[in-house]
Amino acid sequence: MDEHGGNIEKARSQYRLSANKVIDFSANINPLGIPCHIQKAIRKALCFTDRYPDPEYTELKKGLSSLYGVKPQNILPDNGSASLIYLIPRALGLKRPLIPIPAFSEYEKSACLDSGRPVFLKPLKDFSPDIDIILKQLKGRDSLYIGNPNNPTGLMIAKDDMAMIVKEAKAKKVTVIIDEAFIEFTENHKHNTFMKEAPRSRNLIVIRSMTKYFAMAGLRLGTAIAHKEIIARLMKFQPPWPVNSVAVSAAIELIKDTKYISDSFALMRHERNFLYTSLAAFSGLKVWRPSANFIFCKIKAKSMTAGILRDRLAKKGIFIRDCSNFRGLDKNYFRVAVRTHLENEKLIEELKSTL
Repeated sequence: MDEHGGNIEKARSQYRLSANKVIDFSANINPLGIPCHIQKAIRKALCFTDRYPDPEYTELKKGLSSLYGVKPQNILPDNGSASLIYLIPRALGLKRPLIPIPAFSEYEKSACLDSGRPVFLKPLKDFSPDIDIILKQLKGRDSLYIGNPNNPTGLMIAKDDMAMIVKEAKAKKVTVIIDEAFIEFTENHKHNTFMKEAPRSRNLIVIRSMTKYFAMAGLRLGTAIAHKEIIARLMKFQPPWPVNSVAVSAAIELIKDTKYISDSFALMRHERNFLYTSLAAFSGLKVWRPSANFIFCKIKAKSMTAGILRDRLAKKGIFIRDCSNFRGLDKNYFRVAVRTHLENEKLIEELKSTL
């Protein structure tokens, strides 16, 4: 089974499908894609690929500073948020992470590369994180990874609870890494983010991604936001020119496109509600109320598994994310991205004849 969603080429080959017959619900990417005028900027940037990117990423940091509301000195761009997840423990020497599960698998993989010993915390019955257990288990750990919202459940930790965790972690000298890759899709994301707190704290790093909201999965751009001293330590372990010039040009233009940002949010709000309501109507599914751009589901029937459902839908050109390889989940769980209305309708139509 694939470690992540979005492996279109492998799936097309496996199920013998042409590119125009595929709808990918397995990867949580903005279905609007990159706007045409940004594609023009990308083509223009291709004319200058014989030149190195600015090693300081001055203009990119200026744009990200405007987007995120923090100073450029507190920003570190990298080749996607996954790259930062591997950079942080290596640069800071973190070997004893605490990881509430289920969670993005790269937290565990990055921690284990250099003899790290993660401790995994089980969630409550509804898959929400057990805040009391997190607070109790911080002792003896050097780091804590939290996706907010969580991938794959889509659940959010309330701002007050997160603040309590960060405060307790500071007292126990634990570095908190908050992965906010999907937070821009959520309601009240400007309130719930910890970007403003990170530059003032020496034990907090926030990771943001342009892959999801800005549909830059193939170009790769992620950002760490932290105290300037933490940023300086991370930079020492980062290779030169970690972000390519095409990604830089696309990001700078996308950040300026306020219409694209607002249109994306409006689409997601409407379609998230539609898809959740439609999925929740299936008696054979338990569906978690989503906060971001994907929906977490459990199959109730013993005769059906997420793997079987994935294969049946894939043969019809629809890819979903079988979540059975997430630590703490079994063969009954899957995840679907929120896409355009026609695509979401197609998913519901095929589920009616498949479940």
